This record gives sequence, C-alpha cells and structure tokens, in this order.
Amino acid sequence: MTGGVLLFGFVAGISAEFLIEPSAIIRRAALKIAPPPPPEPVTDPDVESIFLTFHRETIQVPITRYGRGGGLTVVDDTAVLATIDGKLFLASAPDDVRPLSIGVPDYGFEAYRDFAKDPANSDYHFELWAYRYFDILAYQMNGGSHLALSFIRFEPERRCFHTIVSVLDIPSTAPELAAFTATADDWHTAYVTEPCLPLKKKESAIEVQIGGGRMAYDGNGRLYLGSGDFHIDGVFSEMPAIAQDPAYDYGKVIEIDLVTGENRQIAQGLRNMQGITFDAEGQLWTVEHGLRGGDELNLIEDGKDYGWPHESLGTLYNRLPIPSTLSYGRHDRFEPPIYAFLPSVAISSLELLHGFNPAWDGDILMGTLKDQSLYRFRIVDRRVMFAERIPIGERIRAARQLDEDRLVLFTDDNELVFLTETPNGQAMSFLSAYLDQPTLDAHVRERLESNLNTCLKCHSLDPDVNDFAPSLATIVGSRIGGTRYASYSDWMRAQETTWTTDRLATFLEAPEVAAPGTTMPDPGIHDPGEIGAVVEFLAAMSSPLNPAAE
Repeated sequence: MTGGVLLFGFVAGISAEFLIEPSAIIRRAALKIAPPPPPEPVTDPDVESIFLTFHRETIQVPITRYGRGGGLTVVDDTAVLATIDGKLFLASAPDDVRPLSIGVPDYGFEAYRDFAKDPANSDYHFELWAYRYFDILAYQMNGGSHLALSFIRFEPERRCFHTIVSVLDIPSTAPELAAFTATADDWHTAYVTEPCLPLKKKESAIEVQIGGGRMAYDGNGRLYLGSGDFHIDGVFSEMPAIAQDPAYDYGKVIEIDLVTGENRQIAQGLRNMQGITFDAEGQLWTVEHGLRGGDELNLIEDGKDYGWPHESLGTLYNRLPIPSTLSYGRHDRFEPPIYAFLPSVAISSLELLHGFNPAWDGDILMGTLKDQSLYRFRIVDRRVMFAERIPIGERIRAARQLDEDRLVLFTDDNELVFLTETPNGQAMSFLSAYLDQPTLDAHVRERLESNLNTCLKCHSLDPDVNDFAPSLATIVGSRIGGTRYASYSDWMRAQETTWTTDRLATFLEAPEVAAPGTTMPDPGIHDPGEIGAVVEFLAAMSSPLNPAAE
C-alpha cells in the first residue's frame, strides 16, 4: 500500500520536495468542514520469505508536515513510534494505534524554517523535508525503564547544529505507558555532539539525512550512537572531511555512559550509519549508506578506522571516482566492511531477532529505502553466510521485532506495517520441535525428516496454501478432497468421508491404488514403520495442542 501524505487528515499526492504549510487546515476550519474519519487498517498481500510467510496489515499514522525519518522501538511487546516531527505513538496492532501524551525536547525546526524563509539567507539551500527526530530507543537500566530520543537541533544565534540524545524515565508496561504523561522538561540531555557544526553553502545548509542518529543499548548502562558526518567530507562541503578527525564527534560511533555521563569515540571513518545493533554474542554492528554503491555492513571494534572518505566501494552519483579515494574500487587500507552492497540498496535499520521462529532466530534484520525490501543476515564467524532479500514494496525507515511471531515496520509513507507469521511459520516451528524430541530415535528422526522434506516439495504446512498440492496442516480428520486445491481427481471430489490415520497410511503406500486418478506420484516410502512415523507426525500436526492447527 502506498498511502497519501497526512496533514491532520489525509492529503494525497504531495511532492516529496517541499514543506506542507497548514493552510488547508485553516481553510477547513473556516468552512467548518469535519475532518475525515481515522484510517482503517488495510490487509495487503502476504510477505514471502524462503522459510516463513507473513500476514501483512498496514495503518497510516498522522503527521503535521511532510518528511522522511523517525524511529521505532518496543516496550512490553508494543511498538513505540517517533515520527519526524516528534509525535509519539503506541501501537500494539493495526487497529490499536494511539498518540502518547509525551512531549519531546525542541529540535529547532521552527527556528530553522524561519531562517530558511529569511531573504537574507537566500544563498543557502534548504531541505526542510529532511529535518527530523532521528531515532527512539527503549531500554532497561538499574531496574527502571527509559526512552532515549536522538534528534538534530539548529542553534539560530550561532548558525550551527548538533545531534542530541535525551533520556526520559517511563513506566515498564504498555498500559501504564498509554496513560503516562510527560513534558519536554521531563527529559534530560545525555549527550550533545561537538563542536556545533556550521551551515554549508555547498549542496544543502544541513544535510540531516546524512546525520545517522541511530542508537543501540548494550544492557550494561552504555548507549551507542551512530553519528553521521552530515556530508562534511571535503566533497559535498567547503570544509575538509571530519569523519577521521577526532576533534569532531561526527562520522563516529560514540559510546555514552548513561550512569556517569562520560562519552568517547570508539570508531571513526564512517559516513552515515542508519542502523546499529548488538548481535547475540554482544558484538556491535552498523550499516551505513555509501554513495553510488558501497552500502556497508560493519563490525564495529574499538579504535578501528573504517576509511570514509578515503575508502569506499562506491563512486560519486555522477559515476566519477570519489576525489579523496586512495584505492579506487578496493577497500584494503582501512578496516573493510564485512559485507557491502553494489549497487546500493539504501539501508535504513538493523535489528537482532531474538526468541523468534527457529528458522530466523539469532539473525539480523535490515530495512532498506531504495530497494524497498528487508534483508535477513545470517552471520557466522564474522562472515555473512547469506543475505536473504524479502521484498516489501515500500521504503522501510525502521524494522523491529515486536514479539515472538510479529515484526513491525515504519515506512516513508508514514505507515506502520505489521507482519505476523502465518500458521506455516508456526508449523515449521512445530516440525523443528517435533524432530528435536529426545525420545525420538536418531534413525527414525533422520528418515522422518527426509520423508517429510519429500512431501514438502509440493505440499505446505500452511492451512491456506493449496496451490501445488493440498495443504497437510490439519489433514487428519479433514474431509478427503476438502481443501481449495483445484486439481483433485474425480474420485477424491466424490468422497464424503475423512482422512483417518489408517486411510493416510494406505494412501502413502500406494496412492494410485488407494485413490484412483490421483495426480500424486508414489512418494517412495514403503517401509511400514516410516509410513507410520509420517502419519503420526501429521496426526500431531492436526492436534488441538498444536497452535498451527488453530
């Protein structure tokens, strides 16, 4: 779904390149026209991956001006969204999205907009759509719950800007948070980048979209900020590059001690980190935008220099080499990425999957903007075993795990997309657990897994998937020929009885004899014990004790 832009209501088809003023709201008020009703959730086509399928529902979120940005976090299995304009929402499901009564610190947008409107500043170029709150992060520390918010702040008197991280104490449960009230004054500042950066006359005055601003928490009182260089790189700025200059907190990963307030740069030579997370082993990962090519997945290690702008696996957008590059087309002088995208996919966020379906558990999920897809990384011994691309069809600003079987995405159309694992995914979890039973003989387990893999080449364990063959999800006790499968034989369609374990065993032994005219080939399972093991699994699949059978 591609939604229109919202302005206290809905305005469709607005250009991405300019700021919406509230004139339409004023006209509506003058004419006493009632605002449109709140949006209804929209059910979109399922999202398919190699191992899992997700049911997808989308809901629009209201914003006060057009822009791209914002962040997602999770409190008590409930999403907390921060939009580009600092509005906070609590969302447990598509039909339960509510604004929070939490004010946020001023990010200086009105001052920056007024500065942009002043004719005296006409020699600057302004991209107001990019001005934003960067990210929001929930974390637990010292027995309490907290929110961290990162954002740009323009200082009009000094004509410069910082990235700021502010922190708020919050309740630990979603119902308490829904009723919680706080003002901007209740936040305290945990960190401010230094020095305050001057406005640029080359390209845009503040290239907020190159500011990074994503955060991760290590569970031990330390927050990590991916601080971008705002295109002050000697190429898109009058100033020399700052990402490798320790005098600047930009182009760096910053460690912030939330107990003492101390901070330090732990890595440098980074351009624009839009995703940062810890893996299951406690290693810190970031993804950052390259230019034309060279989006990077980096393993962040203390004291390392990652090369920007002297090394990149990309080029300028006009296809010319990056002027400062020392190794064109290579990355062998500074710390190289673990993985790079050529061409660029425009990365957006990183999330460790924990307590999820066993097929995905422990992997890292990445969102993308240009590519409009999710990527699932399996990382083993500092190596990406695979990067599975999962098309979504929208620019994904943030992607988070909501609970054991749901993901939530926030898009640049200011939509929340809820992805819920379908019964097929739950069934695969059930299959894994079934095969892992300690009482199952090793040889029986091996033969059962092999035989079931043969079945699953055509059949699905999802009750709604009957495309290539009838679903096996709840076959024991169901009517023969009773699914929506289109190519049943006449014999199967004529049956008015159900599949019992005995009938299934007879069918698996000789399909054509048991069901004349069936298109199912002989599965090649002739050992009565192996047939019995398959039928026993199918009976367990159909049991009310299996959540996939519901």
